[in-house]
Amino acid sequence: MTSAEMITNFKIGYDIINLEAPGYEDSEILVFLNQAQIIELTKEISLRRWTFISNIIENTTYNTSVGTFQYTRVVTPTANDYIAYINSKSKITRATFKMIAVADWVDNIFIRKEDSGKYISNSNNYPILLNPRVFEEINGTIGVIYDRNTTFSGANDFVLEYVRRPVDITAGVDCEINTILHERIVNTAVDLAKKPFNPQEAVISQQADTIMTNPKI
Repeated sequence: MTSAEMITNFKIGYDIINLEAPGYEDSEILVFLNQAQIIELTKEISLRRWTFISNIIENTTYNTSVGTFQYTRVVTPTANDYIAYINSKSKITRATFKMIAVADWVDNIFIRKEDSGKYISNSNNYPILLNPRVFEEINGTIGVIYDRNTTFSGANDFVLEYVRRPVDITAGVDCEINTILHERIVNTAVDLAKKPFNPQEAVISQQADTIMTNPKI
């Protein structure tokens, strides 16, 4: 849909379920549509279902820099629209065991940050990592762990595949996310808009939001 079509469909959906509620101006509808766009995008990321959001998946090459610990590297995505990690590759050579004499690309293996210490080389730990391990740091950087047999090529040696933030939907800018999600975005925007005018549903919705935010409650 175009942004104009999304606004029209929002008005139709909103009028059907809120006959007595006041309507919204186009500028207000765009706010709901952009909130809904992020909600639906987050759902797809949590499911790791990339097909529906392929329009906003990027591949960028970076240089790695020396990390804090021995045999670690750091990658700092420069794109301020970076949202979520999908995959990455490193350009390396290996001196022994599964030797790679000429720098070549290998897939990285994604790990949880809390498990990163298990792969660090030290006096008590001598891991053999044919593929580097990567994890997301809390400051937005990506940590890379490799073994003492591996050497990074030193320039343009890391390719990051990631989900970027879509541009905001405006009166003159259409939704970037794949068309298959447009109807869901409109429906979610309608749900967001009707909360203030349906007290009973608003309470239920607030309870659902609380449970999603803090499932232990």
